Amino acid sequence: MLSYCCCCGPSCYMYIYVNTTEAELQRNFTKLSELQEKVRNGTETEPLPPELQPLITGLDDQDSDNSVIDPVVRLFLKRQKRMQEVKKRREASMSERFQRFASKKYYSIRRGFLMTAIALRNLAVGLPPIEQLTREVAFANMKEPETETNQEERLKDEVGHGEL
Repeated sequence: MLSYCCCCGPSCYMYIYVNTTEAELQRNFTKLSELQEKVRNGTETEPLPPELQPLITGLDDQDSDNSVIDPVVRLFLKRQKRMQEVKKRREASMSERFQRFASKKYYSIRRGFLMTAIALRNLAVGLPPIEQLTREVAFANMKEPETETNQEERLKDEVGHGEL
């Protein structure tokens, strides 16, 4: 048996949902990028307000807690810095890439081995005091020294857009 749609309008509708917060953030990033480009080219004639000054000077460690800086500008500059790091990693030489790969694999295998050893010990002997277990797990989860700070910074920046 065949069924036909005999109405003039469509029989179903498709809805497209847009994350308006992300769309607004992208619009703001585009405006900031254009403004930054104008300032670099010298075509911007008006002086920048204090909250937009980091577009010229960049974001320093002491500026990260400064409340004068616009949170969108801070997020924009941190994303720019992260994109530069990714670009630097992609353009790295073969030996640098191999060194990074080997380091990541070392810490991954190390973590797996230590967590397995902790689990087997706990099965055989029982659970140690919670403080000791916490220290052991923290030691097992230890990351490469330079990536540790980057991970914490990413988590602080991205979780729920807390600074917006």
